[in-house]
Amino acid sequence: MDEKGKAVHYIKEHRIDVILQQTLNDLYRKHPGNVFGYLAEELDKHATKPSIKTISGYGVKSVHDDINRVTIEATCLVHNHEEISDSATCGFNSTEDTMNLDELKAINDALHGLPALEQEPVDTKLKSLDVSSGMKLSVSSAILKSSARLQKLSMLDLIQQQYSGKGLKMPTPIVSLLNSGKSGPGKNNMSSLAVCPKLGLSYEKSMKILESIYKAVEEMLKKKQQPCVSPNGAFNVSCDKPEQMIELVKEAITELEIVPGSDFFFVLDVLASDFHSEVVPGQGSAKKGQVGGKKQKSRKISVAVSQSNSRHRYDWFEGQLKPTEDFCDFLEGLVESEDIIGLVDPFHHEDVEGYEMLAKKISSKCLLFSREATPHSSNVFRLNTTITHSVAQLQELDRPATVLEAAVYEEGETMIADLALVSGVGFVMFGGFRGIRGKLYNQVSKLLQQKGPTQNVLSSWGFKDVVPEEDSPEQEQ
Repeated sequence: MDEKGKAVHYIKEHRIDVILQQTLNDLYRKHPGNVFGYLAEELDKHATKPSIKTISGYGVKSVHDDINRVTIEATCLVHNHEEISDSATCGFNSTEDTMNLDELKAINDALHGLPALEQEPVDTKLKSLDVSSGMKLSVSSAILKSSARLQKLSMLDLIQQQYSGKGLKMPTPIVSLLNSGKSGPGKNNMSSLAVCPKLGLSYEKSMKILESIYKAVEEMLKKKQQPCVSPNGAFNVSCDKPEQMIELVKEAITELEIVPGSDFFFVLDVLASDFHSEVVPGQGSAKKGQVGGKKQKSRKISVAVSQSNSRHRYDWFEGQLKPTEDFCDFLEGLVESEDIIGLVDPFHHEDVEGYEMLAKKISSKCLLFSREATPHSSNVFRLNTTITHSVAQLQELDRPATVLEAAVYEEGETMIADLALVSGVGFVMFGGFRGIRGKLYNQVSKLLQQKGPTQNVLSSWGFKDVVPEEDSPEQEQ
């Protein structure tokens, strides 16, 4: 075949003559002002869609903390040339799911050539790989951000597409104030204390109240010593019991015209599965995963252990190991005496009896949350594995009763704020107002201002009915 024949064959094979002729006909009929701009847009419709070329990553050093950060970049092939479309930065400490950049080879082999604008196939492939969940989420986030940029869409609009165009709804913010327990220097084994506003306020008014509380606590701590801020933006304090954390906040806001139990409420994150002990009845006290244990120091505690049928033990103060029943009474007393609207992870996730027992006592006046699927509680949800997988999981939950939480070492990405408005979750818990945590709350505020007034997710606290007592065998007879 001569050169002319080859050219004709090439043009016919790719339908270039047909497409150009149709485009020119449309051009003449429409008479656009920007002729070549019109041609560029029309011909782009026939171009091969952007595809993933490479996924790269590098470590990010910080002089401010000991968090290991990694930035993942997605390079896409667009119109026969490659460009870095976008990146995602995540942070991990040594105890978290670490980021191994050596895993990028397997990721590149799997994702090379996949459409950059189709998130689900990319995430499905990612999910099947034998790499860390943190790496999967970071790569998935970088691809999603790249897709938004390539399509000239905002992250909010792109995430809305994944939710089939559902409208925006405003969640209630929960802001962390104080970290204690084993994350702080005190002996109190309660993780942290947070605050949330009363219902019915706009997001802007809610944030003003919570920010005034946060600043008042910060100023009071500065008078005593330079406050230590944890990665989640809350202040580390030395407190021997949760009541002290609450009293510290009340003391700090003395001059403010806001009242706990009226203008705002407390949320106590117990984080029991991380902080508290677990034993097998009859084997004494032992940390989770251990067999046996050391002898009880107190006769009173020893009696309590022997009388309990539960294998779960809770050392809410150092050296005071208590069974489920006693810890339940303790939490009930806290809710009765303080303005606590929510408890997070109050028991081990496996302690179903504990959750049921506490729900019978307080679920008509206090919300119970858990980071794992636990009976008699609502969910605290974090992004995990991939964006598509996370969205699918979130859609399956009772979202008005769900807390969307930023992981402690989640860094640099504000897309969780966009997700909060689209998903219909009742609460967001991003941390305190320092660093990236404050940016997350501000991102929600910025989006609300751009999109105009939205409906609040919660019209009431949604307290659950008290768990009914089961009929005893004698009653059934």
